[in-house]
Amino acid sequence: MSSKFLIMSIVLIGVSLLLLLTLAFYYYKFKKIDSKAKKYGLVLPILTMSLISLAEVMGIITAIIFKPDNESKNIGPIITTVIGMVCIVAVVIALFFFIQYFGIALSKDSINLIGEKIDNKNIIKIINDTRTPNIFVFYKQGKRVTKKIKFSTKMVDASFFDEKITGIKVESEDALAYHDKTIRNK
Repeated sequence: MSSKFLIMSIVLIGVSLLLLLTLAFYYYKFKKIDSKAKKYGLVLPILTMSLISLAEVMGIITAIIFKPDNESKNIGPIITTVIGMVCIVAVVIALFFFIQYFGIALSKDSINLIGEKIDNKNIIKIINDTRTPNIFVFYKQGKRVTKKIKFSTKMVDASFFDEKITGIKVESEDALAYHDKTIRNK
């Protein structure tokens, strides 16, 4: 039973270090992008780094407090392992679904996110939503798939997507109606 806690602590430490190094690498590459306009998020990156650090600490604590004998119930290592795993899952969800809140940069030929790039030639439409305080970018991925990405106006406003940089005019309309009319009816 005790070797499982050692393995879990090593996994927590390894995965959190891997996430931290990956995020640092992507931020380094993002910083090197030659762009006309660039915005960095504040809240979500700080929260993500805090969760990664907490998972790292929980992995270290698990390795320190476990007892190798079969008589102890090892409640402490169980709790710290669960907390660390929940932090790792939260970070992965944040990186997968909310990457646009980490940073955005506009260059001549693309919209760049942390670890992702949307070419301007693939952008169909940029909409400043009239119902919600969001800006939607509709773009083609591949030949048939149309995707959208949402930016909060707290992060960027409509003037950030300057027509001189992207070559696409930002239009004010209902993004949900546009989505239903063009994408869902195909």
